[in-house]
Formats: sequence, structure tokens, C-alpha cells
Amino acid sequence: MIRIRLPMNKLFYYIICITLISSCSEGDIIDNDISNFTAELEKCSNQEENTFVFFKTDTQINQSLSLGFTSTTFELDTAPEDLITTITLNENTNTLIYRQFESKINGAEYFCSSVPPSGINVTQELKSSDGNAEIKYVIKNEDATSITYTRTITLINITLIGPDISIRQESLEFGQDEITVLK
Repeated sequence: MIRIRLPMNKLFYYIICITLISSCSEGDIIDNDISNFTAELEKCSNQEENTFVFFKTDTQINQSLSLGFTSTTFELDTAPEDLITTITLNENTNTLIYRQFESKINGAEYFCSSVPPSGINVTQELKSSDGNAEIKYVIKNEDATSITYTRTITLINITLIGPDISIRQESLEFGQDEITVLK
């Protein structure tokens, strides 16, 4: 007959409790790192509707990350006077959207056409529920006739939500491009 002493039982009880506590979830928020999205930043706009889209598509793994927003003061190829624009993200008008597709897409056709191509199946979609997009301009080069800016878009305190998943990211450099503005 094997006899277990009480102190061993307590140790076993504590190990089981610690294992259960550390394996419990605090809900559906998953700390996932989407910062490895390496596609090039692209852009388009509809000036008549004051809508703008910055997007990245990764055709190797059939996914996209897009920032769409409406603004009456933002201009795609002009730097603002204070060199920073902040866009408050939500689920409806100013959105960050992550999508996975069943097959490869052409980002410019998909995001910039007034009628997107048909036959594209989205297998997963996550939309921003909060956070900010900060668009910052830094002078790269200036001459007598023009100024070239590096434009960097940083996503701050974003939450992407979808069915049974939520991804939280404190800071993510979405991408950068260059614009040249005539004086």
C-alpha cells in the first residue's frame, strides 16, 4: 500500500491550481503580432467623396491590410501645415481592415476601382474597433521648386475584431511612402 503524506498532496494541489489559473483566458483578446506584414504601401482616393485608402497586399499569403477614411481636409499628395494628421479609427467610417483571401488579389484593382472585381472570396475579416492612425510628414529634400516628404503612417492602440477573435496592437508602423509637392 502506497501512502502519500499530506504535504505532497498540498504541493500537487498547488501545481494543479497554478496550471489551471495560468491556462485560463481573459476573454477573446489575443495578443497577436501583425507587425510582420511586409508588403509595400499603396494608396488611392476618390476626391469627389473625400475618401482615401492606404493599403498593403501580400500575394504570397493572400492577405491585405487597408486603412480607409473620409476627410474634407486631407489631401493625398499634399503635406498638412503641422506635418501630422491623426485619424480616429472606428468600425464604420474610418477603418483599418485585415483580410485573408481564398486566392491572390490585385490590390489596386480591389481597393481603387469604383466597382471591385468579382469572384474574390474573403476567408477572414477583422475590422478596427478603436485606435488612431497617425500620418506624419518629414522633409526629405527641398529645392527651389519642390519639397519631397517621407510620409509615415503609424497605427496606435488599435484593436481588430472579427468572429471569435480580437487582436490588440499598441503601435504598428503601417508603412511609408514619399510625396513631392511643388512650391
